[in-house]
Amino acid sequence: MLRTLLTTFVAATFAAGLTSQAPCFDLPAGTDLNLGDDTTSSALNLGFTFTYGGVAYTQVRVCSNGYVWLGAANAVADWNPTEAELLAQGPRICGAWMDFNPTIVGSGHVYFDNSTPGFARVTWAGVYTFGTTIKTDMQITLDLTNSVTVTIGQLGPSSTAQGGTTIIGATTGGGAVANNIVLTPRPIISASDTTYQVILNPTGTVAPYANTKMQWTPTSPGFVITDVACTAIPLPLPGSAAVVGAGCPTATSVSVYETFTVPASIDLAGLDKSFVPNGCGGYFVVPGISPTFFTGAANNLLLTDDSTSNVALPFAFPHGGGTVSNVWVSSNGFITLDGTDPGSGCCAGDPVALLAGSPRIAGMWEDLNPAAGGAVFADLDTVTGEFCITWNAVREFGQTNTETFQIALSPSGQFTIRWVALAFAGGTQLTGYSSGGGATNPGSSDVSALNGVNLGCRTIPLSLGFASGTRPTIGLSFSSTASGIQSLPNGVFCILLISTEIPGGVPLDGFGLTGCTAYVALPEIASFFNLTIGAPSTTFTIGIPNDNAFLGLSLMTQAISDDLTANAFGYRVSNGLRWNIGGL
Repeated sequence: MLRTLLTTFVAATFAAGLTSQAPCFDLPAGTDLNLGDDTTSSALNLGFTFTYGGVAYTQVRVCSNGYVWLGAANAVADWNPTEAELLAQGPRICGAWMDFNPTIVGSGHVYFDNSTPGFARVTWAGVYTFGTTIKTDMQITLDLTNSVTVTIGQLGPSSTAQGGTTIIGATTGGGAVANNIVLTPRPIISASDTTYQVILNPTGTVAPYANTKMQWTPTSPGFVITDVACTAIPLPLPGSAAVVGAGCPTATSVSVYETFTVPASIDLAGLDKSFVPNGCGGYFVVPGISPTFFTGAANNLLLTDDSTSNVALPFAFPHGGGTVSNVWVSSNGFITLDGTDPGSGCCAGDPVALLAGSPRIAGMWEDLNPAAGGAVFADLDTVTGEFCITWNAVREFGQTNTETFQIALSPSGQFTIRWVALAFAGGTQLTGYSSGGGATNPGSSDVSALNGVNLGCRTIPLSLGFASGTRPTIGLSFSSTASGIQSLPNGVFCILLISTEIPGGVPLDGFGLTGCTAYVALPEIASFFNLTIGAPSTTFTIGIPNDNAFLGLSLMTQAISDDLTANAFGYRVSNGLRWNIGGL
């Protein structure tokens, strides 16, 4: 079992730690700030009060160029260190004020962590100096005792833009008195809260403080600066997770659409088509069963040319791809049943985007411009209970002709497209529906002739994924979510398997698991069981010990869930999810 394996690793590492020094860098590094070149983070909460120069701070801002602003007011991201700026600007701590660029391909990033009570640390992990591919590992730690610890591992060279100086130290700023000292040999006693060294290191040279860990203990005013003995272990790579392969059963989508390129060919004015759920994620298309066009539109979305609006629904709307409580409305004649803005779809109906993107209903997708005339509304019809999105007399871009049509959503999952007045001048117009996600192209159909047509069933495979920005990291918990679980009476449980990887996977068709592939090697190292009782998704959260023995360990995970309708074996199997456990 994984728990036994973890316990063994913990015990071994603990025993080794009794006879060795602690690593120079503290982990976990925490959250990737995703800083760009010459950028400063938003205000970050320390989680405690840090007092410096007689001022209490609860927030900091982090600059990609190697320093931390104390407080939330400063936002300068300066790549050219100067003593004059250090003294004149705001209070800050400089691990090594240099010219870094985390956006260079291959460069590491900057991280922030306050998960340990009383400590907040900022870590530059493998960040390249601007114009080079030479990395710097550095860390600034603030703690509840108002001490500062600066750790520098490998240090990159001065950049061409840096002005030939590097600055290490602390300043109260705001016109502080200069106190440029030499920070070696240590211990050092300084009577000033502003204590720093301006190091002359011309372009391409490295400041002489690599492989250094020093603690700045406040004496109010001033500091005692001492060395911290530690084991010079390089910062580990960040943890990562990657999706491998695909789950089963094989995904199938539901789509129908019609495109128009000749104005005279449109034949939908005055018609409506209702899409009635068929019980398997698809629809029957029938005419004339929904109430007539809703004329009480009043809630103007104030859309302009090529714009979108996120609109909250007054009810949860079930559809073939799930259930939504918000939709994105485009000025160009469609809505998207997803939480992600798809863009306005400028400037014509696009079958490729319809089929590849999120689930979408197109009333009449074309190049419309409400700013030139007409408006788009979203209202609840209190008589029928439908939620109606109405394009009312909206002008086509650059034209004087107008279009009026409506998409009505019902709490039952039925939706209706109503076309009232269609007088477009040209281009490509598209009407229809797709469950998206890479649906097979059925080709353009005559929508006006659809009467009782069954669009078929949508199949969603079991999938295993993880939230953006999260990663398997020692000392932290990592969560992965299985989605696409079948509704009752199936979908009662879901199991997560953890083991080593089968490279390329092994097809399971011979076991009755048609279209399924095994990516985990059996017997598994561990398994985790969640009762789902028909819920469409479930999350597995697993703690990873704060143990360096796990650094670089690669594991494969895969989920399975019961579904007697999926195949002869009666189970859904997810894609693989590869964990590479890191320290950041």
